[in-house]
Amino acid sequence: MIQEGTNIALPEGHRLLPLQGEDGDGPIRICVIAGPATRGGTPFYLLRETVDASIYLGCLTDRAGDPKTWIEIWVQNIDHITESFRARLEALSNPSVDQRWFERLAMFRKINRNTLFETGWETVHPSPTYFDSRAGRFICPVEPATSRIFRLCTEDNALAAAGLPRYTGSLHRYLWNGPGAEPAVFVATTAGCPAPAGIFTIGEVFPGLMPFNPSGGFLLVRLFDPIGIADYADLLGGRSWSGPAAGPAHFGLGGAYSHLQDANSLVQRGAHLFSGRNGNAGLLREVFHLKLNLIVQALSQTRAAIRSQQMPMLNLNSESFRVRLSQTGTGLPFLWTALVDLVESSAGVPLPIETSESRYFIPPAMPGASIYRPGTLPMLSIGEGVLRIRQVLPAVLEGTRIEATLASDERLEAAASDLIHLRFALPTGRVDLYGRSDKSEALAKGETRIRTLPQKLPADALIAIQQAAGVPIRTVHFETLPMLASPCDMYALGVLAVRLLLVDDETTVSVALDQLLSLAQQVSTKYTDDKTFPVRLRSVIDEDERWCLALGPHRLTTRSELREVAPRVIPADLWWDTLGIILRLFPGAGPDSFCRDFGDAPSLALERIFDQPLAELEVLQARTRSLVVTDWDENLEIHEAISAAMAKQTKGAP
Repeated sequence: MIQEGTNIALPEGHRLLPLQGEDGDGPIRICVIAGPATRGGTPFYLLRETVDASIYLGCLTDRAGDPKTWIEIWVQNIDHITESFRARLEALSNPSVDQRWFERLAMFRKINRNTLFETGWETVHPSPTYFDSRAGRFICPVEPATSRIFRLCTEDNALAAAGLPRYTGSLHRYLWNGPGAEPAVFVATTAGCPAPAGIFTIGEVFPGLMPFNPSGGFLLVRLFDPIGIADYADLLGGRSWSGPAAGPAHFGLGGAYSHLQDANSLVQRGAHLFSGRNGNAGLLREVFHLKLNLIVQALSQTRAAIRSQQMPMLNLNSESFRVRLSQTGTGLPFLWTALVDLVESSAGVPLPIETSESRYFIPPAMPGASIYRPGTLPMLSIGEGVLRIRQVLPAVLEGTRIEATLASDERLEAAASDLIHLRFALPTGRVDLYGRSDKSEALAKGETRIRTLPQKLPADALIAIQQAAGVPIRTVHFETLPMLASPCDMYALGVLAVRLLLVDDETTVSVALDQLLSLAQQVSTKYTDDKTFPVRLRSVIDEDERWCLALGPHRLTTRSELREVAPRVIPADLWWDTLGIILRLFPGAGPDSFCRDFGDAPSLALERIFDQPLAELEVLQARTRSLVVTDWDENLEIHEAISAAMAKQTKGAP
């Protein structure tokens, strides 16, 4: 049904549930979309989940109940982060999870402030919220004996007095009716919460109520970007888009989104600058420009997010970016209004190294493989060996460095940027050293030369290390940690670019990626100092026509009439220059890659690796725009006429 006064449409049987309750005093209401209860029992539409949040579809309404705009409501979910960071539980607690939430909020404020609706619930725990299906509304439960609203208990002393885990030292959360209530009532709300005698569970205290924000976790409200970036690229390429996935229900999003269900009519209705009937060449160039613009925006958003947090994302994929369209005046091409939003923050866990300023990051525990994550990353390895300290190098401002040789039966394959952690005992106590493999010298089998990072070691430990030089230190425990930094995100963006430009009805992202990386390998074999990368790339392309068949500009679209003209209307130099930049986004793919490996980034300026590819892509973006807004067809006809005349003159020359 279409709500009166707006073109936003809700499916039959759906309604808007104000989070503040029906009697809320606010002139603007934050509402959750509710429909018939699903098989799992919840009537709410879960859009997606992150490592610490559940994200639901919602709507802003005025006091008259008229929907104004679609929103997404982020609900902090401790149970998710407990599962995702299983290996790091000892280091995580409620304050660290809350800090992660605040860092995401700060990132959104910096790079997407116009999409954020600040309510105060982002930083102050709201009342826990449950859905009463009989009354058809949200409620904040009240403890009947004291008539107090239940709140999240963050007071360690009160929790300890009740024999419960402290808020600051665990991932467990409890509601209570305090402070000052007699008797104090506690309700366990998160998975695995200890519930000794006298401590209630949700089912015991709130029978018949459905949890929405059961622990009173933080809430965050953002504009809803309906289209995933991959779906939008497919739309540009000629496929239709039926709307956001929400089971059998269909939501009328209104505005520009109401025209996207039929890709063929879309071309004729002014969404593009060019129509398909008389502007196939212009339409294809327009598609190229708009897809390239998506790639530029995704890189820009990622760079801004990494600059804001100074941490790599380590979780990017096609679902990390979504697209928002704006309504335009009659006849204006609204597909040119597409804005790309990065909808997630870093999932990396910083690993501070004691006595050193170096920074390493641990990725989140992700089940299964992903094409957006490098499959060749070295795995964490552990073992035991014998260490021979060769020398203590001259001290530098950051600390002392040590050169040593590690001998072990364990197979130690560490990349130049991987971190090697050594732990051993000396008369002064335990010593932890962190270093990297030095492959400049040939050693015996089973031996690895290590140079440690500059570390500010205690004086007695440094003296003991100097005295141990040349003496084999046995029972040395070691572990290697791959250096994962922003080049991992650059890899993911390279895969995303492949997905946006090269995937059509005939090929998948895995096939296209394999072909592009094969091309990178072939170009790297022709490396010489006297030939630039574009020259070597074109040489490889010209030698084998199969590259054009596999990776040519016909991949931009699924429309047969556009695919036929693609090789003629998209300038070859421009197309292969674009793929050349994408090819170089893959760290270590060849000597021309923007990054040598997955740790090749300044530790205190992780975002700088994106500066060069963005600068080059922005130049290409200007070149593709000139194809669209200038009379390129006439230029092409003139060029062909000149070429034909020159060929004729050459043929008739003596």
